[in-house]
Amino acid sequence: MNYYSVIGLLNTSMAAIFFVALYVIWYNNRRLNYILTLTASYTVRSICFGIFFFAFSTSNFILRYSANIFLMTAMLLLSAGLSARRGRRPRHVPLLAITAITLAPLYYYQFIDENLLARVIILNSGLAAITFMMLPDVAKTANRTPVEQVLLGLLLVSCVGYLLRPLFLIASDAPGGQSESAYWLVVSISDALICAMTAVGIFAVIASDLMDGIKSDAQIDALSGLFNRRGFEPRARGALESQAAGMPAAMIMSDLDHFKSINDRLGHNGGDGIIRKFSEVLKERVPSGAILARLGGEEFAIMLPSGSAAAAHRLAEDIRSTFRRIASDIALGEASPTASFGIAIAREDEGLDDLLERADRALYRAKNEGRDRVRLAD
Repeated sequence: MNYYSVIGLLNTSMAAIFFVALYVIWYNNRRLNYILTLTASYTVRSICFGIFFFAFSTSNFILRYSANIFLMTAMLLLSAGLSARRGRRPRHVPLLAITAITLAPLYYYQFIDENLLARVIILNSGLAAITFMMLPDVAKTANRTPVEQVLLGLLLVSCVGYLLRPLFLIASDAPGGQSESAYWLVVSISDALICAMTAVGIFAVIASDLMDGIKSDAQIDALSGLFNRRGFEPRARGALESQAAGMPAAMIMSDLDHFKSINDRLGHNGGDGIIRKFSEVLKERVPSGAILARLGGEEFAIMLPSGSAAAAHRLAEDIRSTFRRIASDIALGEASPTASFGIAIAREDEGLDDLLERADRALYRAKNEGRDRVRLAD
């Protein structure tokens, strides 16, 4: 099997399989937009190797140069996809500069002063430089996961592989034509390995992201967009454990008043709308660092972090009055939706269950005293 058969059969089909697999994953998980960029990268890579096959089989230098343009484009898209995964803007300027610095001399040594060794050094240096640009999007990640460490290692191996390729051509003692054929065979096989290794790392990272999404969804209340009890409790316990001395945390419990009658008058869709509206008020009014949850039904909790206790009563009053004003345009006969609140300031060494219980008692006192008010636990 000659080297262009490897390019045509192995490299092209492998890249095509990866882009189809990535597209299927993206199609079923469209919120992960970066996967579409990675899909485009492997699509272009597949086209690139297809062009390489025809370029080598027909000895067409224009096609060979065109294939290098597609290869650099595939690498740019791969880098952009990894940046997008971290919510970062692609490094357009340095990436395009590397591409231009690579393709311009490639053109010169392909069509003006034909020199294989120069082209080999230039192209592989450009590929290594773009791969090196991908490393920060994986390396500069707080609490890097094992799969991200694997991807980082695979990118480093790919980078080193690109830099070592020219050494094979330099070390070869074969006559010119055979030397070139041997080199391209090595490159074809190494391209297949690099393509497969990188894809393995990418699929592992995507799988990790999907699992994180599933875990996150399991901790989020679908109606309100707030944490459910499963998501709230471990975070609230962490907030209690991280309290600074003399700067206690605070728990605010809230309950929508007469919610059963709201459901009876507006139906469940109307009741769901009230819950969503109250949740929106919470998201807008609470400070950063607060932990919000819908514990069930019409019951909500706000965990204020260490040092926020003094502002707890003022915050609860703000939420109460804001919700009453916003919800007043919903026709409910003689009543408008309101909410009652109970506040408990965390005591030293107090557990979450005890803190919730005290806030809950304050909440029921507010409801027993007429609702639509805020009460502080003893």
